[in-house]
Amino acid sequence: MFGTLKSHTDLKAKLDALSRSLATIEFAPDGTILDANENFLAAMGYARAEVIGQHHRLFMEPAEAASPAYAAFWEALRAGRFQAAEYRRLARGGREVWIQATYNPVLNGSGTVAKVVKFATDVTAQKQRNAEFEGQIAAINKAQAVIHFALDGTILDANENFLAAVGYPIEAVRGQHHRMFVDSAYAASWDYADFWQRLGRGELQAGEYRRLAQGGREIWLQASYNPVFDAAGRPVKVIKYATDVTAQKLHAADVNGQIQAIGRSQAVIAFAVDGTILDANENFLETVGYSLAEIQGQHHRMFVDPEDAAGREYQGFWADLRRGEYRTGVYRRRGRQGREIWLQATYNPIFDMNGKPFKVVKYASDITLSVQARLEATEATRQTLDNVQAVASAAEEMSASVTEISGNMAQSKAAVDDIHHRTLAADRATTQLQDAAQAMDGVVQTISKVAEQINLLALNATIESARAGEAGKGFAVVASEVKALANQTTAATARISDQIVEMQRVSGDVVGLLAAIGGIVATVQSYVTGVASAIEEQSAVTREISSNMQTAAGGVASISRSLDRVALAAG
Repeated sequence: MFGTLKSHTDLKAKLDALSRSLATIEFAPDGTILDANENFLAAMGYARAEVIGQHHRLFMEPAEAASPAYAAFWEALRAGRFQAAEYRRLARGGREVWIQATYNPVLNGSGTVAKVVKFATDVTAQKQRNAEFEGQIAAINKAQAVIHFALDGTILDANENFLAAVGYPIEAVRGQHHRMFVDSAYAASWDYADFWQRLGRGELQAGEYRRLAQGGREIWLQASYNPVFDAAGRPVKVIKYATDVTAQKLHAADVNGQIQAIGRSQAVIAFAVDGTILDANENFLETVGYSLAEIQGQHHRMFVDPEDAAGREYQGFWADLRRGEYRTGVYRRRGRQGREIWLQATYNPIFDMNGKPFKVVKYASDITLSVQARLEATEATRQTLDNVQAVASAAEEMSASVTEISGNMAQSKAAVDDIHHRTLAADRATTQLQDAAQAMDGVVQTISKVAEQINLLALNATIESARAGEAGKGFAVVASEVKALANQTTAATARISDQIVEMQRVSGDVVGLLAAIGGIVATVQSYVTGVASAIEEQSAVTREISSNMQTAAGGVASISRSLDRVALAAG
């Protein structure tokens, strides 16, 4: 009797202990609620009076409570079959609750089910955590390549992303060793053996790995090998999460190659966004004449004239770069000991993952010799412009002088032409005078002959008057007078004849002189005509030269302005 009492006492103590730690509820075989402890009521948010006499379906979705599965659940309990699982239930207000529970049929003395006792643990928080973990794992499986290994590297499973990356079906990889994805030399190396030994000790391995896909195709994976531990903290397997970064790796290699190529050919320097020098390559150091130790940590203004560094433009320059604005141009800088340097440069803001500038990289080419030559060319062009303008002015003056000479020669030609015409007219008049003198000579000769006849007649008259005596004295006087007149006529005629001869001689001389003058005038006229024509041609050439020099002056001025703009841009 005492043994039975002790047994009942022990059983009650155990039930009390379970009731203190577990949510407990009792049901009639049809599911009607008979009792519930505080743990259960707290978990479901009800008072005891609100649940006693209600059916278990109070905690179910209506659709689920009306389902054949739910009816079968209670049918099994009424048949005395134990039920245990993780169940989704509804608390007050429809709040979702997850419980890890056992439904335990309690038999009476006849072996039939008298009631059902449910012991439950609220696992809602754990379920939510698990759901979150499962969601994360599902998301990882969707986004990443995942493969499972035993601790020795044997492949257990792999998702579609991993299989797509390596180009194998699951049948071709399951049961194989991880070394199928690495080259034979690495697979046989100490590093590879150490890699798996570390994983076997539970050490995570992460990095960027070169692997071989089907057909020996090279791929790059950004991956982590994660040991999975059992409840005792012992590694039991390895899960690898990976992202195929082959394209990014190739792109990075291409970009890195381009950057290295730029670094070999250009002067490169890196700054913090405040202008502090972070690094510089050998080309830049050689250009400015400093060592890296001399400039690292210094400000960019060490390469700038102090008055420029203190100006607003320089402050704005760095403010623009801090805002991420790209800058390019020709810049005048100072090397060691103030040596002037000209750089064709770009200042390139570099952005972080949030799109915020965190440094500035400058790529530059030393164009000092080119700029100096350009400045010398500008000065030479200015001098050339001055010379061309002077020549243009002289050509303009010469053109004016030639034009004036041309006008004078035209007037000279007109005067010579007039002299020539007048000489010809005088020559013709002199010829006519000579002809008239010759005609007068004939008249004089005729008069002379008449005078001779008269003189002869007078002589005869004198003779006859002498014969006549006194009777012929009067006639003799007349004859004597006639003879005297005849002698005077003869003398006058002789003088006229001499004058005509002299006039003929002079006329002949005049004709000869006029002929000579006419020849000379004709020659002069020819010369003047030739000179006038030549001067006209020279005037045209001079005008063309003047025009060309003006055009040249304009061209040189344009070149000078262009060089000035280049020099201004360079400054």
